Formats: sequence, structure tokens, C-alpha cells
Amino acid sequence: MSWILTTSFLCSACGYHVDDSGVVSHFSTISVPYFSGDQDGTLTDAVIKGLSTSGEFTYVNGGGAVILEGAVISDNFEHIGYQYDRHPVSGVRINRLVPNEGRREITVRISLIDSLSQKVIYGPFDISASSDYDFVDSDSLQDTSFIDPAGVRQSVLFFSLGQLDSSEGAHAMARFPVHERLATKIVEGLSNLPYNIDSSYIKE
Repeated sequence: MSWILTTSFLCSACGYHVDDSGVVSHFSTISVPYFSGDQDGTLTDAVIKGLSTSGEFTYVNGGGAVILEGAVISDNFEHIGYQYDRHPVSGVRINRLVPNEGRREITVRISLIDSLSQKVIYGPFDISASSDYDFVDSDSLQDTSFIDPAGVRQSVLFFSLGQLDSSEGAHAMARFPVHERLATKIVEGLSNLPYNIDSSYIKE
């Protein structure tokens, strides 16, 4: 009993309110300005869609009880797969490895802010997600084309239905699954935040 009383006293003394329910139930609406560094807005749109369809949040375009602010702080890629290079015309294998698979990883920093006081309620938190992708060597005629039954050389990329792309194209397209994964992590994280914030933030 004394441990419980001591714990309660300490929480009260430090000005924090502890509640078993999540933060979602204490704030009616949430707004999401476009994330800094989200050049085409697809990441922010994915987060808004995730919040709106989660059943946990009520998204409003502006004036929400809380504001989710975010910024892209890193956008990196690395080569994770390789194949033997070939002569660009003859197709003869060369004893040299060239990349054919990459990984794009994006990290965002988010904070949850009380719209009235403009104080940070939670955060900042850094969240990362990645996606792997294949690509073909656009400099190699053998990798990017084939001879059809009529004897005409055709582009592999045209017939790949988006499954194959150049390094640049595949890297650009990889942002979409990364954004979706980031949005999922952000929404799940916000949904599970405990409600233990400074009591001065609590709206009566």
C-alpha cells in the first residue's frame, strides 16, 4: 500500500496525469500539416489516410485539438543485391559485379502538439521504414531488351508492367511503399500512446 501511495504522490508532485486509457480518447480531433521535406506530399497524404481510416482518430483539415507535425530527416539508399556484368552488346559475362537490387530507407521525426498551448505533448520521435526493389542496368542492351519472334528488339522495361525499372525509376517508385509503412507505424504508435502528460495540458 505504501508503495502505491508513494508512487501516486510522486506522479502528482511532478505534475503528471496517469491514465490507463490512450491519448486518443482525450483529444477529439487531429490535424496534420504537410511534413517538412515531403516534396510531393505523398507521405503526408498516406498519414492522413491512415488516421482517417483507423477508427481511432477524427481528422480535420485545420484547427484540430492536437497537431501532428513531422519532418523527413533522412532519405537513404544502399545496394543490397548484385549480379555479374555483361558486355553491353555481345552479352558475354564480365568478371565484375554490378548492383541490381536496392533498399530505400526514410526516417521521419514527429511530434504531437497541443493546438491551444502550442506545447509538445509527445515527442519528438524518430520513425524509420524501408523498401527493397529490383532494377536493371539501363546501360546494358542485354538487360534492357530482348529479341521477339519477329526478330525485332523490344524493351524489357516496356513489357515488365512496372516490375522492372532503371535504378533511378525504381528508387523513385520505392517511396510509395516506404510512405505507406511509415504511415502505418505512425498511426499505430499514436493509437498506443499512454495518456500521461503534464496536467497543465489537460482540457477540462
